[in-house]
Amino acid sequence: MNLRIATWNANGIIPHILELEIFLRKEKIDICLISETHTTKQSYIKINEYDCYHTPHPSNKARGGTAVLIRKNISHNEEHKIEETIMQVTTVSIHTKNKEIKISAIYCPPRHTPLKEDYLKLFKILGNNFIIGGDYNAKHTYWGSRLITQKGRELYRAGKEYRCEFLSAGTPTYWPTDPEKTPDIIDFFISKGITSKYAYLEGNDDLSSDHSPVILTLSETIIQEENNPRLTNKKTDWTMFREVLQSFVNLSSPLETEEQIDRETEQFMADIQQAAEESTPAVTQKSKQRISYPMEVKKLIQDKRSARRKWQQTRFPGDKSKFNRLSNKLKRYLKEIKNKTINKFLSNLTADSNTDYSLWKAVKRLKRPQKQNPPLKTANGTWAKNSKQKANLFAVHLENVFKPHPKCCDDPHINNVHEGKEEVQINFVTMKELKNLIENNLNAKKAPGYDLITGKIIKELPDIALQKLQYIINACFKARYMPWHWKIAEVILIPKPGKPPTEVTSYRPISLLPIMSKLFERLLLKRLMVIIKNKKLIPTHQFGFRTNHSTIEQVHRITNLIEKTLEEGKVCSAIFLDVAQAFDKVWHKGLDIKLQRDLPKQYYQMLKSYLTDRHFRVRFGNQYSNLKKITAGVPQGSVLGPILYLLYTRDIPQMNLVLLGTFADDTAMLAAGRDVESATYKLQSAVDKVSVWMKEWRIALNETKSTHINFTYKRITPIPIRLNGVAIPYSNTAKYLGMTLDVKLKWKAHVKIKKEELKIKYNKLYWLLGRNSELSVTNKLLIYKQVLKPVWTYGIQLWGCTKTTNVKPIQTFQNKVLRGVVNAPWYIRNSDLHRDLNINLVTDEIKRYAGKHTKRLEGHENPEMRAVSNERVSMRRLMRTKPYELAF
Repeated sequence: MNLRIATWNANGIIPHILELEIFLRKEKIDICLISETHTTKQSYIKINEYDCYHTPHPSNKARGGTAVLIRKNISHNEEHKIEETIMQVTTVSIHTKNKEIKISAIYCPPRHTPLKEDYLKLFKILGNNFIIGGDYNAKHTYWGSRLITQKGRELYRAGKEYRCEFLSAGTPTYWPTDPEKTPDIIDFFISKGITSKYAYLEGNDDLSSDHSPVILTLSETIIQEENNPRLTNKKTDWTMFREVLQSFVNLSSPLETEEQIDRETEQFMADIQQAAEESTPAVTQKSKQRISYPMEVKKLIQDKRSARRKWQQTRFPGDKSKFNRLSNKLKRYLKEIKNKTINKFLSNLTADSNTDYSLWKAVKRLKRPQKQNPPLKTANGTWAKNSKQKANLFAVHLENVFKPHPKCCDDPHINNVHEGKEEVQINFVTMKELKNLIENNLNAKKAPGYDLITGKIIKELPDIALQKLQYIINACFKARYMPWHWKIAEVILIPKPGKPPTEVTSYRPISLLPIMSKLFERLLLKRLMVIIKNKKLIPTHQFGFRTNHSTIEQVHRITNLIEKTLEEGKVCSAIFLDVAQAFDKVWHKGLDIKLQRDLPKQYYQMLKSYLTDRHFRVRFGNQYSNLKKITAGVPQGSVLGPILYLLYTRDIPQMNLVLLGTFADDTAMLAAGRDVESATYKLQSAVDKVSVWMKEWRIALNETKSTHINFTYKRITPIPIRLNGVAIPYSNTAKYLGMTLDVKLKWKAHVKIKKEELKIKYNKLYWLLGRNSELSVTNKLLIYKQVLKPVWTYGIQLWGCTKTTNVKPIQTFQNKVLRGVVNAPWYIRNSDLHRDLNINLVTDEIKRYAGKHTKRLEGHENPEMRAVSNERVSMRRLMRTKPYELAF
């Protein structure tokens, strides 16, 4: 197949997106190298079927810059960017059958003159197989320019020394607006390691800028990206699948020893995979249907092209004006077509299955961050560029993450814990229980693990296969052994917002476990929770991963003490601890000791097998790393992992007169006193005790990410709280479980943050919710209720205690959204809008949520929350609204 590469100076790409999209499709461009994009780090370019990589000017102002647009189906990866004043370069690598070629977009501003050494440095970075296209602002007769400039002379010398080839269409590419200036060639390609006899260049006049695009066609076979492997598709014959699988399953195989369990588990997985493959026809890649533009568009393009050609020949101002008029007319017409298309698309969106939930798919696309695929920096300063290198780099990084923190102390009592003598058999699984779990708790759309067996496949299993799965699970319970194949995680990486994308630490690992292992875990957890509940192993201060326990209730428990302290005119000193890599660094030996101590022998042995010999591999694109061992942490993506963490941290030390609140690893400690000295002394004593305990169990704290705050109306000088000899940063606000607490607990800072968050989300959704959107009012309100409203209703049971003036910004925001939803004129009252649309005012929502919250606390299973509910203050010093008063 031919590779079509275009280079074009856009002189600001954003206004030309629509015509560029038509150009790319019409000319079948595979890679477009754009110079002078005028983009910044906050800008992004999005064109369907293309990935975009861009490099802004180092000043991050709207000038200069380059971009590469490349078809998604071409196997590629981004290379290191060059972001310098003298040149900006964006590079991608593509893979042919026998070599790797680097394709670069370059822009050299006219006011700077790179030297030969600067160009040679660029060539050496790109290696021996590259193509560079763009605006060099360099002239030399060697590539067809009218004259030779100093910049052209330096570039020519560098190219000849490095044995590069200069590829030019031979026709002018720069057309000055001033008719007194002469057009010339400054946009061209430089190549190395590419046979020029297979290259064909042509000029083009379809894009409106002061530069003409140049198209390079190469006869080279490009490797297309492989799709991620799947066992089934929409054409899978499920009847055939069940019939084939029935013929494979053997129920008479022994399941007594660990080796037999491993062998039968592996065979069962292979049988399911083979049956799925045999019943699933191969999907042939269909060529995408070309977009058909109206005849008016084609006619305007022809007229514009003719006018441009005439102006380039005559250089007459009148011809230039005609060309500009036709260009602007085409832009307006394209914009009109786009608006009509969007309105038609919006009018057909629904939130039900008739259109495959198209409304929520449209909303979901807005939430996804722009996809990036930059190179990753390695420890020795080199770059991991392709998917295989990145997968291995991430695997090495995560292998170090999944190791325990180093030993820092030696406590003798750790080694004196003996295995409990209590014997409690693990109840076997019934067929009815297994079927109910699959039917009611298994999501068919969940991503599969490394075995590719999806929830949909499990739901389609015939009875004999379910019986086989039941036999395997019961054999595991009996032998207290988990099969090796169910302990392999496939890890994918998600970029963290706002983090540098070239660092491995800027990505969040997501573990995908085999679906059958998740079923096993749920069945084991159901039995384990009976033991945990009967023995009361989870302390009352722990609210994480527990039924009938929410974040709001834990925050209420903490703010209740703060309110009481403020009412009594005292000082409440608090710290909010940040635990470093809490779930990933759990010390397996320490967890083993605690499970041994707290659980019956059978459950301890089962969980010990569950935790040992776990492995993972990293998937990046369509490449995989080697298997790596996990030596610490609780399994991510599992249902047992969080409970194991709670058991590991359940004996965190507590002190009298110091309130401890935990929600998983989010830990808060508060102490009240008559003055700041007494409150700080109590808190410091508790922190020291907790610090010793955490060192003993190899739990690390981020001292600099933790927060110290004093809640009081008094004017005080804070006394530092020290953790491991480091002073915890002091702040006037602290964020805990999504709620922002200020020193006087007035909630003004919390409301301000939520208002900003709402503004950002609303701007992204404006094309759906705004006045000009063709989306139905019902769907607009549905999006508001499901996406925007939860932002401000979270914690409203508590922050609703704030002053009326702090509630007003949220009400103003809701008024604005509702007026846009129905396109209400200025004379329509907000109260009428709320009544007609059946939307509560913010004050009414406060009462509704507060009423439900108060009623929930009255019969709460946790005595800590019942104590909060029963606590009422008859004599009041401050005119503050209490949470239980909001409902009245």
